Amino acid sequence: MNYYIKNIIFILFTLLILNSCQDEAELTMERGIQYYEWNKFDYAILEFKKVVHIFSDKTDNLNYDQIRLLSQAYHNLSISYSKKGWHAEAQIEAKKAFDLIPSTENKEVLELINNQLNADITK
Repeated sequence: MNYYIKNIIFILFTLLILNSCQDEAELTMERGIQYYEWNKFDYAILEFKKVVHIFSDKTDNLNYDQIRLLSQAYHNLSISYSKKGWHAEAQIEAKKAFDLIPSTENKEVLELINNQLNADITK
């Protein structure tokens, strides 16, 4: 009986930890978006990188919502880098976002950044 109670407590604790990580990632994403809207791109970049870091340990076991959030973090990083004029870094992050979720929006951002890099080269 004692063994089962310990296992149940362990499972509940594990679920609580995993759920809090998801909530933490979502809150961190929201903070990053708010910083971006305030044109505080350095702070936004830090928040989006925190989201990436939260999921970096478990990239093989992500569910769809976590993959979507991770892709959005890469997407937001790419746009934030682009706003700072860091187009090479923006391209890397845009590619990661597109690789996770090959949506039209992610593809368009990647193409815009690629075009900007090509324009920078021809200057």
